[in-house]
Amino acid sequence: MIRFRLMLDKDKETQWLDQMADEGFALKNFFAGLYIFETCEKGEWQYQIDIGKGFFSVNREYAQFMEEMGVEIVQAWGPWVILRRHRAEGEFQLYSDVDSRIEHYKKILLMFKLVTVIEFLCLLLEVYGATRDASIWTLVFIIAAVLCCFMNMTVRTKRVLNKLYEQKGEKPSGSMGRRVSPLIPAGFLINAVNLLLQERIPIVLRWVMLIAALLLIGGGVINTAANKE
Repeated sequence: MIRFRLMLDKDKETQWLDQMADEGFALKNFFAGLYIFETCEKGEWQYQIDIGKGFFSVNREYAQFMEEMGVEIVQAWGPWVILRRHRAEGEFQLYSDVDSRIEHYKKILLMFKLVTVIEFLCLLLEVYGATRDASIWTLVFIIAAVLCCFMNMTVRTKRVLNKLYEQKGEKPSGSMGRRVSPLIPAGFLINAVNLLLQERIPIVLRWVMLIAALLLIGGGVINTAANKE
């Protein structure tokens, strides 16, 4: 069985993989949002997602350590490492104490910050290119939508870290920032689709999509400004 999902939240992804295993489907492979499952006994596996030191690979020491813990490495994708262990061996946790979880989420936060900066620089370059070639605006809107997603994951990770600091009895470090309303990237994507299909759809529909996109982006900006979490 194959499922397609784009997930940046590793905690939600772990919960989903555990749920699939409870239904009798074990993750076999992963590629660019495609999750390939094979049948297994219901509840046979528990999953965790780690952030490794390599990129699309793990070193020998890491692999050996996981093997000694009875953990199977399912897939290394980018910095993420998908792991699983038989549920019969007990609860599967990689980071059980607060300090180790803080260090874990610090690595995740750094990764999201770096990707956000890279996406922002790419956006600036594409906007500059679009001033010379209007066909590039489609890519501009897509990158802008992706940038919003990474900004939200940065804010979300900061909030997880602050809760962990509070559990430890320490003052949260830094501002959490504002979560970007999902209406904004939705508007960007509608604009991208509108530009991509502009030669294939009636002009009336193009205007409807443009107005809808502008309303979503405007509503998203208001929603983001009003969000004081």
